[in-house]
Amino acid sequence: MRLLSHLATGLVLLLGTAWIALALSLTGAGAEGSHPVRALLALVLAGAAVVVWRKGSRRGAVAVVVAGCAAVFGWMQTVKPSGERDWAPDLARAARAEVDGPRVTIHDVRDFRYRSTTDWDASWYSATYDTRELTGAWFIVEPFSGFYGAAHTMVSFGFSDGRYVVFSVEVRREKGETFSAVGGLFRQFELIYVVGDERDLVQLRSNHRKDDVYLYPVDASKERIVSFFLDMVARMNALHARPEFYDTLTSNCTTNLVRHVEKVSDVDVPYDHRTLLPAYSDALAYELGLIEKDAPLEVVRARHHINARALAAEGRPDFSRAIRGLAATADSAP
Repeated sequence: MRLLSHLATGLVLLLGTAWIALALSLTGAGAEGSHPVRALLALVLAGAAVVVWRKGSRRGAVAVVVAGCAAVFGWMQTVKPSGERDWAPDLARAARAEVDGPRVTIHDVRDFRYRSTTDWDASWYSATYDTRELTGAWFIVEPFSGFYGAAHTMVSFGFSDGRYVVFSVEVRREKGETFSAVGGLFRQFELIYVVGDERDLVQLRSNHRKDDVYLYPVDASKERIVSFFLDMVARMNALHARPEFYDTLTSNCTTNLVRHVEKVSDVDVPYDHRTLLPAYSDALAYELGLIEKDAPLEVVRARHHINARALAAEGRPDFSRAIRGLAATADSAP
């Protein structure tokens, strides 16, 4: 029994000290990287806890670490998100919208043209969309190569005039900054709703990053599709006015989409591994009936895997029609 008590105390001290070190090192870290010197304070705290323990007070040692965690957590809350940083070029602008009844004018819709993942022609535009002309929504899943369960998810909306606009919930990186799932737990990155053309946000992933991309039609009524679109627009505007931090567990690409789905449908989306590991989010959508279920999941996946069509349609103005397997119109053929 005494051995178990010692092991439990040691585990609390080890995990608490590790969390404090990570929090001090990563919280608020930007392009300059982590702050290892700050993390040394965790060793000082650990030393104090060990001294207390050796004097015979296991509870006292645990109390020292718990108090340290509480103090660091309180300090973390003083680090505030900002919309004014030296952003990476592809994230330099944050989309915003003006809503006038059924008409939504979105500014800073991204429309980059890529030669590679690091070489592009930058472009943004403003466009007005009429929600009465919405024809559907598509759930997009992009599993990352080589990392179990990791993926990015997006939603695209189509309109009767042939336009498609994608909403992508992302980390807003600063210049020189790279994404870290661990850093995403410690207020290292802001959150952004990137709004863009499919020839940018989809083609970048399928044709240049060479990741698998799946494009699933959402099975929902026109009314729910409109509500989904407007809810994403409202969230985008709220983030533009009041920035928030990205959080790897609670506010990432998929958890934000889940909140939109739950607000505009009767579906109660469970928070399980398919949300935390969004490469399996299509399995969850399939189970909940949010995407078609007329065949086994693997058949549905194969049906909506778009990479071959995307590569064949690279650079074409009818890219969105082509990746859906639709015939080119006379004015959109290359």
